[in-house]
Amino acid sequence: MPETSSHWSELVALDAPMAKQFWLGYGAIGEGRRTSLIPSLFNVQSSNTATEKSFGVGILGSDGWEDFENSGRVPYDDVHRGWEKTYTHSEFARGVVVERKLIDDNQTRIAFGRASSLGDSAYRKREKDAARIFNNAFATDTGPDGQYLCDTDHTYNSEDSTTYSNRGTTALSKSAVGTTRVAMTKFVDDTGDVMDVMPDLLLIPPELEDTAIEITRSQLDPTSANNAVNPQAGRFSYLVWHYLTDTNNWFMIEKARMKQFLNWFDRVPVEFGAEEDFDTLQRKYRAYARYSFGYDDARWIYGHVVA
Repeated sequence: MPETSSHWSELVALDAPMAKQFWLGYGAIGEGRRTSLIPSLFNVQSSNTATEKSFGVGILGSDGWEDFENSGRVPYDDVHRGWEKTYTHSEFARGVVVERKLIDDNQTRIAFGRASSLGDSAYRKREKDAARIFNNAFATDTGPDGQYLCDTDHTYNSEDSTTYSNRGTTALSKSAVGTTRVAMTKFVDDTGDVMDVMPDLLLIPPELEDTAIEITRSQLDPTSANNAVNPQAGRFSYLVWHYLTDTNNWFMIEKARMKQFLNWFDRVPVEFGAEEDFDTLQRKYRAYARYSFGYDDARWIYGHVVA
């Protein structure tokens, strides 16, 4: 019969400090190295079912209010059927192993490094998944209407073939921001009514941050030597996301509608656990999460895919 390890209790005692190192690596406690943009961009929600569904409901148009004056009866309108979106939660798990010999040889630093690395990996996995919405906005992934997030031929709803565009090809500049802003303010709902979209956020990769600062903060036109007023100053905030993979593409967003249509469901938030493998004298540590993400409608964003 194998001899019971006198150091096994010491290995088990690693659980608490290993958990601390995991969460430090994840950035959830202590001096986190960076801040997740998921809460800033997504409507983060919990879920207690295997899937979540959204059923788009059409908008009531602004016409018809005067009919009451003429008929004496309140008019009741039917609405168009919107797009249906199903969010199916996926499972994600990864782990590390700590061997008894690390304790025998006083190598807890190595064990802690593994836990911290696992936490960092869990953080980066979620950020990269979330950024996929934008990295694949022009190709690969389609939304509820069968189009890319930023596309030239979104249809108004599932019953109307009329289309609108939220995709351009212009490099980030003061004039491009102005033109895109006007285009977004003219977005219409499924009845053809102007939606009153008011974009107020630029989402950019690090390579465009200096340009974004000039556009959003310079009171005077950064492209003019004549002290011309910069009309975009104060209209927009900006977010830099290091997980955007294209150095030239950029996005204009209305934050309120983004929070209405861009969703993240945490079925099981990130968790950290441990178990023993007595036969191999190992302590196994694993991280686990279950989540889904996506969007219901695209009329909150305008993206530029820049050659």
